[in-house]
Amino acid sequence: MTADKKKFKFDYRINAAACMACAACEWECKDNAVFVDDTVNYAINPNNCNRCGKCFRACPCGAIERIMNA
Repeated sequence: MTADKKKFKFDYRINAAACMACAACEWECKDNAVFVDDTVNYAINPNNCNRCGKCFRACPCGAIERIMNA
């Protein structure tokens, strides 16, 4: 028997063009969901993210977007 992955109503995404790479989101994330990706931009791993919104609220430039899931 396999455990189904929890479905969330929304995901968070970092807009690389708006991000100033201050690392505020990474410092606030206690789930290790925020990381620097292969393109050297900050990104959010949806598999680790619990949708607490701490990164969203910590971002001083509004680069983190809430994306509704279908």
